[in-house]
Amino acid sequence: MDKAMLDIMNEILKHEWTGVAQYSQAGFVVSGVWREVYSPMFLGSAEESFGHAKKIGEKIVALGGVPSVERNQVHQSNDLTEMLKAGLEFESKAVNLYQEALEMADGKNRPLVILLEEILLEEQEGVDHLTLILNDQNTSSGIAGGAASKVG
Repeated sequence: MDKAMLDIMNEILKHEWTGVAQYSQAGFVVSGVWREVYSPMFLGSAEESFGHAKKIGEKIVALGGVPSVERNQVHQSNDLTEMLKAGLEFESKAVNLYQEALEMADGKNRPLVILLEEILLEEQEGVDHLTLILNDQNTSSGIAGGAASKVG
C-alpha cells in the first residue's frame, strides 16, 4: 500500500484515539440532571471510537504499516453544550477524514473501501445525532437554553 494511504489511515487512527479520550472525559465529568442521559451516550461514543481505532489499526498493519499510538488534543469542558459541540466537531472531522481516505482507496482496494464506508456511515450518524440534539435552540428547557446547559 502506498505511503499516502497509510498516512491518512494513521491520521484517522490518531483521531479515533482522540475520540476515546475526549468522549470518556465527557462521560466522566457530565453531572447534574443530564448525567443519566449524556454520560452513557458519551461513554458509548468512546467505545465506538475504540472500535473504529481497532479496525483501522489492524488494517494499517495488514497493509504493511505501523499504527500510531498518538492522539490529537482533547477538548475538555464541564459545560454540556460545549461537550456536545466538541462532539459534533469531532464527528464532522471524522467524516472528512474517512471521505478523504475513501477517495484515495476508491478503485484500488475494494475491501478497504467497504470498511471505510461502513465506518463513515457511523460517523455521519454521529453528526446527524448531535446536530439534532444541538438544534434544540428554540425551547427554554433545551440543552442549549439557560442554566440547564451547565454541568458540574
